[in-house]
Amino acid sequence: MDPDTASIKAKLELELADVLQKSQRLIKHLRNEDRTLPKDWSEMAQFVENDEVLEALEVRSRDRIDALRLAIRRIDEGVYTRCTDCGTTIASERLETLPTTHVCVDCAA
Repeated sequence: MDPDTASIKAKLELELADVLQKSQRLIKHLRNEDRTLPKDWSEMAQFVENDEVLEALEVRSRDRIDALRLAIRRIDEGVYTRCTDCGTTIASERLETLPTTHVCVDCAA
């Protein structure tokens, strides 16, 4: 059974819009140069740690954005169900569970 690529694409596009919006908020927050820096060393350490967490989240957001865009492009190109490593068909159950995957179970192992 072939996966419903139209439905999958719609879900991917919704998630992409959501992740892009969150990523833009993270970037805006991290680039806000008007933030008041704490004067206390312990508060400064917490401030830096918080920014490191936000930066890591932003990196993960970028990775997710790339994966979503790739999956959408693969659907548009008609190769969504083909494994990029071996060329076999990716099981529809796998694509429904992991809609951004581009490899079959055998190649993922």
